[in-house]
Amino acid sequence: MQSLMKSLIIPEPGKMAIADVPRPDPKADEVLIRVRASGICGTDVHIYNGGFTASYPVVPGHEFAGEVVAVGPACTRISIGSRVAVEPNVPCNNCPECLRGEHHFCRNMVVPGVNRSGGMAEYVIVNERGVFDIGDLSFVEGALVEPLSCVVHATERLGVGWAEHVLILGAGPIGILMGRLIKARGAARVDYLERNPQRLANAAAMGFGEVYSSSSDIADKVYDAVADASGSSALVAEAANRLTRPRGRVLIFGVPHKTGQIALDHFRVYREEISVIASFTSLKNSIQAIDLMKSKTIDVSDIVSHQIKLSECPDYILRMQASDGDLRKVTVTDFTH
Repeated sequence: MQSLMKSLIIPEPGKMAIADVPRPDPKADEVLIRVRASGICGTDVHIYNGGFTASYPVVPGHEFAGEVVAVGPACTRISIGSRVAVEPNVPCNNCPECLRGEHHFCRNMVVPGVNRSGGMAEYVIVNERGVFDIGDLSFVEGALVEPLSCVVHATERLGVGWAEHVLILGAGPIGILMGRLIKARGAARVDYLERNPQRLANAAAMGFGEVYSSSSDIADKVYDAVADASGSSALVAEAANRLTRPRGRVLIFGVPHKTGQIALDHFRVYREEISVIASFTSLKNSIQAIDLMKSKTIDVSDIVSHQIKLSECPDYILRMQASDGDLRKVTVTDFTH
C-alpha cells in the first residue's frame, strides 16, 4: 500500500483544505524531497483566489527547501541526503524560447505549485535540474532562494547604476530583498512607498532613504528608477507618468492580477523616453541567490516573521489576502500537524 502524506490542496479558486494524499515515488531524473521549509508567496494567494493561472486541483508552494530522500535512476548530480533548495521553473530545453536561452518563457514549463504538486506537502517531486545544494544554509534560508533568485533577475533587468536614486513600491519581503540588492549594486538612495505602518517601519529601519505612506508626498520626476513590488497597476502607471525623471526606468515586478491594466501617459512616456521594463520569475539565478546568502552580501535573517504548521496555512493565506501588515514572509516548517 502506498504511503500517505499531508498536503495543502486548492481544488478550485476560493477553496483549500489539508488532505492526506499518496506519497509520490521518483522516476527517471526526478528527486523526492522531504520538505523542511516552504514559504507562502503572494502568487499562492493569487492561485487561491483565481488571480493567477494554475492547473487545479493543485498543491501550492514554489518556495521550498528540504532533504533528498530518494532519487530516480537517471539522476547523476544530486544524491540522497543532500540539503537542497528548488528552482521551480523546470523548462523543456527544446521549445523555441528555450533554444534562445529564454528558459523562463518555456512553452512547456513544469512548475511545482502551479501546474504540478508543490511544496506545501510533506514530500514533493522535482526534476533534478531544478535542485540546488544549499550546503550549511538553514532550510528556512533555503526556502528564500527562489524569491531572492527572482529579485536577482529583476535587479539585473532594471540595471541599477552607481549613485542612482531608486523608489521601491511596496515594502513586503520581496521589496525589502530588492532594496538590499539594489543598495549593494551601488544605488545612492533607496526610498520606499508603503501604506502599511508596520512594513513602512521595517523599511525605515534599514536607513536606505526616505519612506512614504502616500505617493502624493513624492515630488514629480525624482527617480532614476522605480521598481514595483506591489502588483498595483495604478502605482506602476503613476511611476511612469510622474515619478521618474526623463529617461527614467520603471520595473514591473510585483505579480498583478491577471486582468490588470496600466494606464500610461502615452505622450509623456514618448516625449521623455521613459522605459517600462518587465521582469518575470528568474532566469537560472538560483546559484547567485545561494552565494549571496552564503557570503552574507544579502541579509535574510529578518525576512521570515512566522514559522507555522501546515494545518495553519489556510488561515495565513487568508491573512495575507487581507494584507495583514504583521506578516512578512510566512514559512511552513512543521508538516506533520
